[in-house]
Amino acid sequence: MGSGAVFVGLSTLDIAYAVEEYPAADTKTRADAMFLGAGGPAANAAVAYAFLSGHTPTLITALGRHALAEPIRGDLREHGVAVVDSTPERGQRPPVSSILVATGAGTRTIVSMDGSEIGDPLPNPELGVLDSAAMVLVDGHYPELALGIAAAARRRGIAVVLDAGRWREIHSDLLPLVDIAICSDAFAPPGVAAGTDALLDQLLSVGPHSVAVSRGGRPIRYATATERGELPVPLSTAVDTLGAGDILHGAFCHFHSRGADFRTALRRAAEVATLSCDYLGTREWMRQSPIQSMR
Repeated sequence: MGSGAVFVGLSTLDIAYAVEEYPAADTKTRADAMFLGAGGPAANAAVAYAFLSGHTPTLITALGRHALAEPIRGDLREHGVAVVDSTPERGQRPPVSSILVATGAGTRTIVSMDGSEIGDPLPNPELGVLDSAAMVLVDGHYPELALGIAAAARRRGIAVVLDAGRWREIHSDLLPLVDIAICSDAFAPPGVAAGTDALLDQLLSVGPHSVAVSRGGRPIRYATATERGELPVPLSTAVDTLGAGDILHGAFCHFHSRGADFRTALRRAAEVATLSCDYLGTREWMRQSPIQSMR
């Protein structure tokens, strides 16, 4: 088993505009700033991992040959991520996310197709990409791909991390293949309330040995077979929370793959994710932050 990381899931083209406050309906507003680049849970996590580790992770995703896939590829390449495209011959455009960031409130609104229109099962790529991997993260956006890679990683003894945003049917099959599940506060399986002890208990009972729920600026809830508790999140006057959860996952993979235990990796990842909220977009924090102090 190697020391690298493989990320599996969604890539989008993000177009984000910053405004002081959300505009009223049927008006025109001049943006204060704009961000254009690759987005999506797995893609943003891979970029964060590449920055923090100084290594080149692999991102397995669906892009195709549409013209709008090129700026996604270019941005990922620029930020040190190697892309394996599971749909190289598809002519369909990749998912595009339109994002409005209200800097006065530190909130954002996203409108996106999130890859759901790519309905065909995605073939598993050459699994040689796992040869040098110590960790695999899946975001579950492409079910066939996520299940295939997670199962292959499990057979090889490679740790599998799940980025669980909101409940999807795939999670019933995916969770038994997962070692660590880091969920958003919106993640709620049928019949289980989000963010509760019952959720932590259920997740531990179906596969993962370590689970956590991130809750924005509130403490992260976590549980293992032997302990549970909360980890404080650093205070922040957030400018933009776009991609903070994705950055948390990428940073966690970096710290955990370097030997940090579950709690320590979560705590340090929360520090990185909080820092990212001080800047517009999902890349500016990397330009503003001393690398060594974050590693």
